[in-house]
Amino acid sequence: MENKKITKVIMDCDPGHDDAIALLLASRADNIQILGVTTVQGNSEIKYTARNARRVLDYAGVTDVEVYMGCPKPMMKEHYRLTGVAIHGEDGLGGPYIPDPITPVKEKHAVNFIIDTLRASDEKITLVPTGPLTNIATAFIMAPDIKEKVERIIIMGGVVYTDGNVNSSNEFNLFLDPEAAKIVFNSGCDLYVNTLDVTMKATFEKEDVERLRAQEDKVSVIVAELMDFFGNSHEELFNFFTIPLHDPVCVAMLIDDSLVEYEHVWADISTKDELTAGEIVADIWHLTDKAPNCHISRKIDREKFVNMICDHMKKPYKSKNA
Repeated sequence: MENKKITKVIMDCDPGHDDAIALLLASRADNIQILGVTTVQGNSEIKYTARNARRVLDYAGVTDVEVYMGCPKPMMKEHYRLTGVAIHGEDGLGGPYIPDPITPVKEKHAVNFIIDTLRASDEKITLVPTGPLTNIATAFIMAPDIKEKVERIIIMGGVVYTDGNVNSSNEFNLFLDPEAAKIVFNSGCDLYVNTLDVTMKATFEKEDVERLRAQEDKVSVIVAELMDFFGNSHEELFNFFTIPLHDPVCVAMLIDDSLVEYEHVWADISTKDELTAGEIVADIWHLTDKAPNCHISRKIDREKFVNMICDHMKKPYKSKNA
């Protein structure tokens, strides 16, 4: 069922097609208030991910939500070992023309925004990181007190039961900054982890894209065009057309808590072995005496997910920041 309580969130992302759609979904959700958007390097360079977040929000009329540029590299490495250029294009948001942003990216660093916002809040805030966890982990190291102000962390990352998308055991976001992922997984915060096991089933197919395009409103059409590029990239690389909307699952489960089923388990992140760095190691059989520390996704209702995306994209933006 859809949640009625207004959930205050900080969206931490690396747009990216699916990150962009997640931002739009959150902006159209009646029960979500975006306090700010922070960006990290991942699907593309940090200068592009911040610009892409601002472009998408401005295009959709969300000019009152501020964007902050964050960490340009992982915590423990000089550079990311790969980006999402093959899937997302050179600037991270290939495909349709989206005008340059009108609203500027804020000068404050994303990590400082996260810290200041949590410290100043009278109520708990939900963090929604859909890229590498560098910004969140850095904020926790700099200001461990802010963890008490975190309601939940809704993560897109990792894989437990099926194959990864970097290698057989690794998913892109956690692979890019394993040390950051380990800090977040051991933070003591309430974690909901939407892994590839579920997000690879949160798909739009060609008929779903055409349904979205047929709505004919400005946002629905641009999202359909973003999906065209995303789906064609998958077809070129993997020889089949599908559009897994990984990141919007993190927003969708906040809109409707019946959408995704989770299992409460203990899990940690591998960091020492180059072959497995970033891998989630989960006690899925509950064989240890370690207390569960995260909720791992198991199932998703794809039909309900598709309907939610289509229904929300045609909604006008209504500011909650006035």
